[in-house]
Amino acid sequence: MPHKPLITAHRGFSGKFPENTLRAVKEALRLGVDGIEVDARTTSDGVVVLMHDERVERTTNGRGRVRDLTWPEIRRLDAGSWKGEEFRGEPVPRLDEVLAETVGRVVLHVEVKEPGEEEAVLKVIKECGALDWVLITSFHTEVIKNTYSLEPRVGRSLIVGWLRDAEDVKKGLPIHWALACRANALALYRGHVSREVVTYAHKRLLSIGAWTINEVEEAAKLAEMGVDTITTDHPDIMLNYMREIRKDLSKGPVA
Repeated sequence: MPHKPLITAHRGFSGKFPENTLRAVKEALRLGVDGIEVDARTTSDGVVVLMHDERVERTTNGRGRVRDLTWPEIRRLDAGSWKGEEFRGEPVPRLDEVLAETVGRVVLHVEVKEPGEEEAVLKVIKECGALDWVLITSFHTEVIKNTYSLEPRVGRSLIVGWLRDAEDVKKGLPIHWALACRANALALYRGHVSREVVTYAHKRLLSIGAWTINEVEEAAKLAEMGVDTITTDHPDIMLNYMREIRKDLSKGPVA
């Protein structure tokens, strides 16, 4: 029986809508995804907002680093028109606004981009009563370790990108890194996922995700390997693929 991994919308439904906006989050929710991934950064006056890049130039009409801008300055930016004129005026949202929108309907993967900002992120999550359905993620082991120290009840996932030495993956080093920093999930660059790695992780009670998957053929291979979560810019395509698998299974074995 084919494994059916959970589908997580990368930066919301970012394939069609401006990433890390409420519009992208709402559209992902309408699709019925299992999870939504967003990126969190803190402004100069301590407000946690959604933004992938350190600077605002790529996805807004503003200039500067998020950490150097105030919340009122960030709020005035247009975070939609870069994706298309129909999205002009879409604002940068605060994390609490996204939590209020998702409110337990999906697992919200909140990536902490900068070490040291996990405390501010956790404060918002606690205030919104979202500990049970949020997963804190980061490329930084110190963020995951400190998150566990501050609030062990929240889920934690270490993200590992492309590694120059593939032997490190075969030896299971990313899994050991995740366990050492008290993560309970590991998000691997798609090229480093194998059946052996997934099995090794599962034996250590560590769930495995793969990112960022936008081709059905690749998703099929990862599903066969047993990955638990697939993160994608195109959740509509991936969800349709998973529904087709369920249809095939419901027909039963061929005589």
